[in-house]
Amino acid sequence: MAVGGSFIVQPIGSRTIFTVDDISEEQKEIARIAKEFAKEQILPKKKEIEQLNPELTRKLMRELGELGMLSIDIPEEYDGLGLDKVTSALVNEKIALSESGSFMVTFSAHSGIATLPIVLFGTEEQKKKYLPKLGSGEWIGSYGLTEPGAGTDALAAKTTAVLSEDGKSYILNGTKQFISNGSWCQTLICYAKINGEQFTGFIINMDLPGVERGPEEKKMGYKGSSTTSVILNDVHVPVEDLLGIPGKGHHIAFNILNIGRYKLGAAVLGASKAAIDESVKYALERRQFGQPIAYFDAIKSKFANMIVRTYDLESILYRTVGDIDTAVSQVDPKADNYYRQIVSAIETYATEASMTKVFGTEAHWLTADDGLQIFGGYGFTEEYPMAAMVRDTRVDRIFEGTNEINRQIITGHFLKKALTEELPIRDKIKANEHLLNGGTIRIDSEILRPEKIALEYAKAITLYVFNESIIRYGQSLRHEQQLMEILADMFTDVYVIDSVLARVSQYVEKNDYESIRMHIAQIGTAQKTQRIAANARTALLAIETDHELDKALADLEILSRPTNLRLNLFQLRRELADTLYEHGKYML
Repeated sequence: MAVGGSFIVQPIGSRTIFTVDDISEEQKEIARIAKEFAKEQILPKKKEIEQLNPELTRKLMRELGELGMLSIDIPEEYDGLGLDKVTSALVNEKIALSESGSFMVTFSAHSGIATLPIVLFGTEEQKKKYLPKLGSGEWIGSYGLTEPGAGTDALAAKTTAVLSEDGKSYILNGTKQFISNGSWCQTLICYAKINGEQFTGFIINMDLPGVERGPEEKKMGYKGSSTTSVILNDVHVPVEDLLGIPGKGHHIAFNILNIGRYKLGAAVLGASKAAIDESVKYALERRQFGQPIAYFDAIKSKFANMIVRTYDLESILYRTVGDIDTAVSQVDPKADNYYRQIVSAIETYATEASMTKVFGTEAHWLTADDGLQIFGGYGFTEEYPMAAMVRDTRVDRIFEGTNEINRQIITGHFLKKALTEELPIRDKIKANEHLLNGGTIRIDSEILRPEKIALEYAKAITLYVFNESIIRYGQSLRHEQQLMEILADMFTDVYVIDSVLARVSQYVEKNDYESIRMHIAQIGTAQKTQRIAANARTALLAIETDHELDKALADLEILSRPTNLRLNLFQLRRELADTLYEHGKYML
């Protein structure tokens, strides 16, 4: 089984990766049903949803429950479908084609972070009690981790839980903030400290006495979703609704966030495709200076970059989720600690989940912004779709752990894996030394060969800077947040390039040559390898001094030369945009 993060030490093509091009007929059919519902049932009601219409939202959720879309991750014995994570990601992606970010928040919070804690950490009794109703849409769930004074630092929570004198319940007091589905949820996954010390998960039925819902937040975006505080005043939660193990609530919270991160990546992937579709439709109809604006060179460049970012995200998302499915499939369903092993299998790819979240939310932000620019002044009006898309997506970089925190997580994971030798990072760094002495990288495949060579040198550059950072700071590197962020971006760019080149190569090997995929791979590789080199220089200027800096910059120059691909990016972008116009929508 592959290990999370292994892409940084393994040559491109070392193993076959899962791609969306490999999905089964069953998965395609489920995706089709989700897409059809999004386009025919949600999209036409988008403006009504934006008015914060609880009855409509509940109705749509129940209808999705009847289709099985809320119970993809729920085991069959609790009236769920018990399907794989790829199918779950596909459903998230397709529901996002509704262009209703508000409904997407309701749907994803419910089916993800509000339901999965019970699936993975609940007792048999809890699963029987809650999962059928959550899966059917009869109940809507919510998740309460954030507090007024505890956001990213979740363990600083002030909510308390004290065992009642009769031992039958825990008495909870505190306030949870920014609760998605807050005004219409029936269940709340909540975290509190038992006796002010043991951080623990609970399932709260919102009908319990002492539960108070705060007013709706006046938000910048997602105006049709419910976001409130939840105040707990001496709420007696039955002891049988304690979730997991006392004092181990952080295991639930952090592992559920891993799932939430790749699911958010799926949501913004669908939204990015919708942004492209709306923008190209407008650009082909809007005329200026005697022709559709789509045919202006600057507009073609924007569309090409939108396509590349979206294809990039799709590649890392389904590679990540495919790897998780492979890891999960190796767990014995009859094992006593089956769900604990499932959690461990998912946690293996926590790094990739964070990368998918960071890259995906920032890619969608740029794509939505480009779309608004293509619409021009009309894009800034609520009559057209881009204004809402831009407003809605801004918070995506805050959801599921801010992108700043996720960047610290990414580099922190690689630091841990290097120091514990879970990954042979030190060996790979040593093996790369021959490149500084005139050695070369051998690539057997002729498909995208220059790009694959550039990728391997980009890996060498990334590991070179990572090694210099460890030499300079050791474990104190964790406190150098600016450097950690740059390293995270370098690791992420490598992961994206590696995933795209592997995906395109596998596609070409199975099918005929397709220029559009080749162009996407070439454009993306050229852009990202240059960004890696630039980030490396910035990092080295901060790490090294005097002669060490001179040597490091000279080494960087040697390693960077093969990343300077000789490509006419202008022409590649034009051809990519022209193909988009032929299809009239995102075509991959």
